[in-house]
Formats: sequence, C-alpha cells, structure tokens
Amino acid sequence: MAELKLSGSDAAGPQARDAAARDGLTTDGADPEQLTADGAAADRAAAGGPAADRAAAGGAAAGGQPSGSRVSASPAQVGLSWVAAQLTPRALWQQHRLFTALAVISLVPRILALLAFRPALLTADSFIYMQGAVNGTLGTIRPSGYSFFLAPFQVLPDPLLAVTIVQHLMGIVIAVIVYALLRYWGLPGWGAALAATPVLLDTRQVALESYILPDTLFALVIIVVVALLLTRRTPQQWQCVTAALLLAYIAVLRGNGAPLVVVAAAFLLIRKVGWRVLAASAAAFAVPVLGYVLIFHSQTGQFNLTSSDGLFLWSRTTSFANCAVIKPPPRLRPLCPAAQTQVKTPARTPAWSVPALLAEPTAADYLWASGAWWRHDAQPGVNAYNSNLGLQFALAAIRAQPLDYLKVSAKDIALVFLATDRPQSQQTMTFTTRPHIAVLPSYYARDERAFAGAAGDTHPVYPFAYFLFLYQQPVYFPGLAFLLVVLAGVAGVAHRWRRWGGMAALPCALAAVSIVTPAFATQALYRYMMVAIPLACVAAGLGFARREGEPSARQPAVLP
Repeated sequence: MAELKLSGSDAAGPQARDAAARDGLTTDGADPEQLTADGAAADRAAAGGPAADRAAAGGAAAGGQPSGSRVSASPAQVGLSWVAAQLTPRALWQQHRLFTALAVISLVPRILALLAFRPALLTADSFIYMQGAVNGTLGTIRPSGYSFFLAPFQVLPDPLLAVTIVQHLMGIVIAVIVYALLRYWGLPGWGAALAATPVLLDTRQVALESYILPDTLFALVIIVVVALLLTRRTPQQWQCVTAALLLAYIAVLRGNGAPLVVVAAAFLLIRKVGWRVLAASAAAFAVPVLGYVLIFHSQTGQFNLTSSDGLFLWSRTTSFANCAVIKPPPRLRPLCPAAQTQVKTPARTPAWSVPALLAEPTAADYLWASGAWWRHDAQPGVNAYNSNLGLQFALAAIRAQPLDYLKVSAKDIALVFLATDRPQSQQTMTFTTRPHIAVLPSYYARDERAFAGAAGDTHPVYPFAYFLFLYQQPVYFPGLAFLLVVLAGVAGVAHRWRRWGGMAALPCALAAVSIVTPAFATQALYRYMMVAIPLACVAAGLGFARREGEPSARQPAVLP
C-alpha cells in the first residue's frame, strides 16, 4: 500500500520533502530503486518494524494508523487522487496558471481548424483507413490499428468532424501529460509549460490533428506508455502490462511502430522489474500482435502485419541504388531506378545546394508512379510476392552500397530539421488553400461515402480559413528549435551515462527511433517525425529538472 499527503501550496516546503524521503524516494540522483535511510525505515515499517520506524514512515502498515490528511491507498488510487487534486479550479490557478492559460489559448487555432476545413484534411491514406473501418478487413499497405479507432465513429451524424474533434482533444492531452511528467520530476511550472508549448500551439501540430491519419493517436499512445513507466519507484506489474498492451496497439497503428517496442523492453530491463513482470508484459504484447498476424494470414496467406514492407524499403533504395554496382539477377533488374522511366528526373540545379536536394525524386515518387514495376509484373499489386521482390532488391542494394544508404537516410533526417519550415504544403503539415488530392477519384469518393455518408474533397471555409492562414505564418515550431531540443535531451542522457541515461533515456530513445526509422525504412516525412516532438521535450526537460528522485514540494509524497 502507498501513502499520500496532498499538498496544495508551497507551504509544505521541507516537510513535504521529508515526507517524500520517508516514503522511499531517492534524493541524490541515484536509481529510484535505491532507498534513502528514511526510505528504508518506511520499508521496515511496512514489514512490521519498530514503532518509531512506523511513525517515521507515517505508516498505516503493521498497526500504524494514518493521521491528518494521510490516506491509505493503492498506487493507482494515489495517482488518481493527486490528478484530481490538481484539476480543481483553485489548483489550476495557483499552481498551473501559465500552462492553463496556454491550454485555453490553444483552443483558438483548434476551433478555427474545425471550422476552416471541411469535411476534414484528407490524403490518399485517409481513404485506406476509412475503407478498412467500413469493411473490417485488415489492410495490406498500412496496418489497420487506425481503422479500428475510426470504426465506432461511423454511427455518428458527422463522423469526420467527430474524429477531428477527438484528435484535437488528444493533442491537448499529450501536452497535459508532457507538463505533468516534468512537474512530477521537479521542473518548475514555467519550464514544464515551455516544454508543452510546441504541442499546444504549433500550427503543424494542429494541422496533423485535423488529418484523418493515425499520427496524433500514435503520439498519444506513446506518451501514455512513457508516463506509465517513468515513475520513481520500479514500475509495478500493472503498469508494465498496460504499457505492453499499448505497445501492441502501436505495432498495428503505424508501420514504424514495432521498433519502439525494443526500446521499451530495454528500459524495463534497466529498471530491473523482475522476470515475472517481464514475462507478463511479453505475453500482454505478444498475444494481441500474434492474433493480428493470424487474422492477417487467414485473409492474405502471409504471416505479417502488412504486405508492403519490402516495397517501402525498395523505395528507400531508389535514392542511391546503382545497378552497375549491385549487379542484380535478371528477375530483379526491372526494379532498378533507371528502369522506372515514368519518374521525372530534376532539371539541373547547383550541386551541394538545398534546391538540388529538394528537387530529387522522392521514394514516394518511385513507389506510387503509375508505371511502377509492381503494378504490371507477373503478380500485380501490393502483395507478398512483390514485397518479397522489393525486399530482395533492397537488401542487395544496401549490401553493395552501405555508405550510400547511410548518406541518403542522413540527408532525409537533416532535411526534416532544416527544410520544412517555410514551405506551405501537405508534406510539411501546414494548412493550404488547395486540397492534397486535386480531383477526388470515384473510388475514394465511394470509400468516404461508405464511412461518412457523404463524399467531398477538402475545401477551405472562409473567413475561418483566412484567420487560420494568418495564425500559421508566425506561429510554428521551427525545425532548428526541434533539433536543439533533441540535442538537449541527448546531452542529458549522455551526462547520466553511468546510470544508463537515467529517466530521460526512455523518451530520448523513443524520440530518436521515431526520427530515424522512417528515414531508413522508406522516407522521412515531417508528419512521421512529429511524434518525436513531445518525447524530445520530455527528455530535454528532464535534463533541467531537479536531480532524479528529488520530489517537488507541491507533489504528493509518492506516486505509482
């Protein structure tokens, strides 16, 4: 059982910090599993130790009775009680005034976005997810986790509006979690509010929430996993199992979600949660994912999450593959970039310039070209056969040209930070006057009508769109600032290398993997990277917080 002393002001001061120490929180920056002398007293009290130790721990254990405002509760109840106490109007005004003001301000661009673009912001992927939500079959190009999320909205009068409303609320919840995590670890209110500001106010974040795409939900689930595991004491079994279930959903929510599971598993090993907890967490992750794979096999005959992995990796290699070097066998020669004649090569531009980089054909240009090889080979379509061919070519290209593979992937990552701020396009997740799909094809209209009851392309609604365009010009999170935040988090982890990077290691590693994976697997679009922004802000904030394990006086003495 855990004990809680609710404190609503700074008046608690040293007494709150002493109570925290008695409850077993470390104050010297050591691993949270190490208890201070007072924490050891608390443990002895819980085990039925001397009365003095029970009193020092404020104990309700071994016959001790809680006094005053102390209540005996489970760790989950402790956390929920503390959250409820922080959400009262008085607490929001006295303790979280700056963040509350920013959250209220952030409603303005979100309400404008709801009014300014109808029925929603749509891309080609949006219709794939809507189709999956309607027919219930698993997608072959993208995992179907987002279709599962969309399915319940079909019964509502305006499903697309309802989805975007929920996603805008998700964006605010992500910011709340970032803020709460950093306050929990001792960052001052203004610092935690600053870390949450990109999620609250960045135009591109608001735009991402307006798209019928899984990225906002993906970001929310990841930050919830981080919140579950970043506790001062070793995470308990319920926390780890819940995190594992959420990671299973992440694996089928977006194509690059699976690598994040490895990061979380490594973090649990570092936290020494115990083999029983690890086994329970592994089972919680494996069962739903294996269930998804079995269903996918029953529909496609393939043990996988999608049938497109090899095609996406092939598209990555088109940026550097030289078949004169690779020397592929005859059956793979149609996959050579030079054979994709419908992809336009750029006009001459100055070498070693940003225009030269931006003018090059992208991986998506090759993958979705109307004359792409997989559309007219022996077994046309996105299927296991073509995915296997693409994978074979991609692996051969990477083996033959490993440095070129690293070079183009690094270039993609660099361009995300350095070349996405001013262009007003869907690729950079900004609001535009023109829809992403210029003319809505009949098959897209059919999918939208089946899901939403009506079909229509994205169109601006004035004057609301006008005001949103005015907002997005000055209010955005610059790519260079994003890079500096990432580097600050990495520096904080490196500073704590003796303790495996400390608590910042988890959000920092998740952010790094979220940034790197798309660039190495297919193409580094800005929307793929945006999930890393709240994670990087948490990692950077932890570097400036009080020493890990030192509680804030305003916090409860112990949290789960």
